[in-house]
Amino acid sequence: MKQEGLKYFTDLHLTSIGLMIFFVFFICVLVWVFRKNSKHFYNEMQNMPLRDQEFTDARQ
Repeated sequence: MKQEGLKYFTDLHLTSIGLMIFFVFFICVLVWVFRKNSKHFYNEMQNMPLRDQEFTDARQ
């Protein structure tokens, strides 16, 4: 089964290009996560369940 799947990965250039695309994507995600002004966004997302709880408590 493993050899059946790997027999199509004979083109080294396509494999290298795929590896580079995923590596660049991974680096871009890291840069996006640790960008300078993201702390406010993460704090807002962190407190969102608490705000929803306060909203439902106020409605009752």
